[in-house]
Amino acid sequence: MVEQIRAIQDFDAARFRAFWRAVGATLTGRSRRLPSLDAVLAAAGAEGRSFGGVHEIPLNAIVGSASSLSKAGDFDPGFLPVSRRLRHRWTRIYQEMVEGEELPPIDVYKVGEGYYVIDGHHRVSVARNLGRDTINARVIEVHTRAPLGTKVDPANLLRAAEYNAFLESTQLHRTRPQARLECSRLGRYDEIFKHILGHRYFMGLEAGHQVSVIEAAASWYDNVYTPIAEVIRKHRVLEQLPGWTEADVYVEITRRWLALSNAGKPAGPHPAAHALLEDAEAMTWWQRRQSISLPERRKTPH
Repeated sequence: MVEQIRAIQDFDAARFRAFWRAVGATLTGRSRRLPSLDAVLAAAGAEGRSFGGVHEIPLNAIVGSASSLSKAGDFDPGFLPVSRRLRHRWTRIYQEMVEGEELPPIDVYKVGEGYYVIDGHHRVSVARNLGRDTINARVIEVHTRAPLGTKVDPANLLRAAEYNAFLESTQLHRTRPQARLECSRLGRYDEIFKHILGHRYFMGLEAGHQVSVIEAAASWYDNVYTPIAEVIRKHRVLEQLPGWTEADVYVEITRRWLALSNAGKPAGPHPAAHALLEDAEAMTWWQRRQSISLPERRKTPH
């Protein structure tokens, strides 16, 4: 009886938190629903599935639902219950978990670093509420063209969709499986694709016949991207630009390479890398200067 009362109290408290989160989401324009697996796969592009076994998975890596919209709508993005009609089943599972009963594993799809619940939404909700770190799960791994992390928001889905479209056109994930061209900013895949089309044009001139985009993309990766990537690693650019990816830096180096060439200055990947680092250092100095001078400006009498 004590555990039943505690379960009801915790359910009501969880619903109360869900309500205020919904209010905050409405004010800020964030989603009030669990991310849907269908939307994720539409963005990232499903390539196949395989059984991943039954094992413990981290609860904080469970990011969405693979069930119907009605089931997904029963819980908010943090797996808090939003409907009063869930109380009976939620509190029953709560009591079973607290009393140590062995519950069947939940069923999930694993996509990238995140998990999407097929069956077991209530168990996930209760386990999170109880402060558990892991839960036993039967895992089906879904392979996608574009990689995904655990943070599923509109911006990340747009980036995944851009990468998916890029890979669909170039087939680099098949011809060069080692390629990891992940960009952190939108629009950069279009710029990279233009580089590939330019490379394709010159390949066609040299070969005397039209070259396919897929063949050109593989050649571009070997003869253009990889040498620049080696320069990036040699100068340890990524260590000096936190939050950037290698593909981000590739785009910026090619921009500066062209700018140096147009200005009649020594050009190439090495001078372009130095120019990028100088620009980054100047920007960091300016931001630091702004943060220091702001309090001083506030003290200035009007």
